[in-house]
Amino acid sequence: MSRPRVLLTPSFERGRLSLRREYCRALAGAGLTVWPVPLEAAEEPWNYLDMAHGVVLSGGGDIDPARYGQQPHAALGEVDPERDALEFTLTAEALRRQLPVLAVCRGMQVLNVALGGTLIQDIPRQRPIALRHQQKAPRWHPSHSIEVTGGSRLREIYPPGFGRVNSFHHQSVDRVGRELRPVAAAPDGIIEALEGIGPGFIMAVQWHPEDLCHCEPESRGLFRLFAEACRGEMAKRGESVGGGG
Repeated sequence: MSRPRVLLTPSFERGRLSLRREYCRALAGAGLTVWPVPLEAAEEPWNYLDMAHGVVLSGGGDIDPARYGQQPHAALGEVDPERDALEFTLTAEALRRQLPVLAVCRGMQVLNVALGGTLIQDIPRQRPIALRHQQKAPRWHPSHSIEVTGGSRLREIYPPGFGRVNSFHHQSVDRVGRELRPVAAAPDGIIEALEGIGPGFIMAVQWHPEDLCHCEPESRGLFRLFAEACRGEMAKRGESVGGGG
């Protein structure tokens, strides 16, 4: 029996592909095989998705605001048009196929924009009374609290009154895209998680659970929940399922 295969979108720095090992460790620990996605996938995403059982949209820089009908704010960070092209093409095709999707930080923003939503381009300037969402503490250290909505998939692993998450973003979801619903928020109202409202598995979080897996069971549970959905995709295709984490 084989493990489910998931596509992981990488960062691209100076033309070189970059993968954070924390994603790979978290996904492998949940019983998944990780495949990085090259830039060429933007041209023919089906060649990669045909062999995959799920997609992970990773964290990274800012999205070109033209993709959600806005002009660039003065505080907009670095934009990578090639990465945007890859992730939006891949996301659209994954959603069309109803593949399981797990989106982290920038990935949540990509998912939201892909489904017609918009973003706050800079929280400190556009929401000046908000909490600090770009922590100076180590990545494994939770910095602010969240409240998870009852009845959500996220509540299956994050209990009522769940405490704190880490935070490394200056942008966030503003208007929520179609077929999505917010299922967690920070005390300042910034949306911290989204879920799909349709039959497929769509989960997005604004924090970085891959950096917390070694110290809390909830983050490991998030990756296991995604892995279960990927194994379900394998079973739907009649493939032998293995690699439970």
